[in-house]
Amino acid sequence: MKTLALPKLSTPGKLELARAALTNDLPALSKLIAAIPGSPDKVNTTKYFATRFLAWFENQDRPALFSIFAAAGNKKLPFYAFSSLPGFDCPGAGACLFGEGNKRDKDNFATGWCYSFKGWRYPAAFFRQLQNSVLMRSAAGRLAIQHAFNEIPENKVLRLYVDGDFSGRHNIVYWMELIRSRPDVQVYGYSKSWHAFIALYESGFQWPANYKLNLSSGSKYNSAAWLEKMNKLSCVRGSFVAVPVARKHITSKAYQDKNNAGSKEYRKDVLEALKEAGHEKRFACPGNCGNCLPNGRHACGDSALQGVTIGIGVHN
Repeated sequence: MKTLALPKLSTPGKLELARAALTNDLPALSKLIAAIPGSPDKVNTTKYFATRFLAWFENQDRPALFSIFAAAGNKKLPFYAFSSLPGFDCPGAGACLFGEGNKRDKDNFATGWCYSFKGWRYPAAFFRQLQNSVLMRSAAGRLAIQHAFNEIPENKVLRLYVDGDFSGRHNIVYWMELIRSRPDVQVYGYSKSWHAFIALYESGFQWPANYKLNLSSGSKYNSAAWLEKMNKLSCVRGSFVAVPVARKHITSKAYQDKNNAGSKEYRKDVLEALKEAGHEKRFACPGNCGNCLPNGRHACGDSALQGVTIGIGVHN
């Protein structure tokens, strides 16, 4: 394995580091982390988290480096949340990951409009995702996730896969059985792994009543035939679609506050783009789950928006 120098741990550098961890290549992982400049004792830096991740990776009997489920606590996402690595755990990804040409380059796939890679500028976000991807790949790791899931307080909301996706049928079954075991926890999320959902549906699998799935655009299965199949699943709420909007909306972040004029203009543009794309029932995502609907409700997990296409903007 060729080792990159990682002066700033760029996106290609993070991809290589993740690849080493997920293939259990400890020598390569150690070299990559050793090459990151800075002091491992300087809190909240890349070197700080990378060094601690390596210590945990070498002995995974120790407690996880990060809480497996990010706790509720901010306006943008006031729910519990689970993430894993984008790309590596996204077998159904298409244009979102590889760009409009959809050229599937496994060594450099962060070329589309996937939002998750933007979060990698925060080292804690990247290493939490990497930790969870590692945990999902072993029986002991999945048991640790199960224990953490059971510790979520009663009657909470969980957003499953803020980043990353179901890696296959076994992964979906694992999560659905966990969700079924906690009917008090309301779970919603997004997926492009439609092939795995359809395979389970055709096998007669029963979905837990407390799970709502949004059909995320950018899937390589994104066709009318696949959508028709997916919409037969009882767990499906509807589609969640990325549509083009003016760059000013995204760069200003005004769209994330429903009370200002920028947000109103942004949502008007999203609704217009959805209409032009032929979506009859439409709702514009305001960016923050915390102020999405009145009384703490959130459109992506709400049965009242069954069959409604929810749109979010990506700039041209």
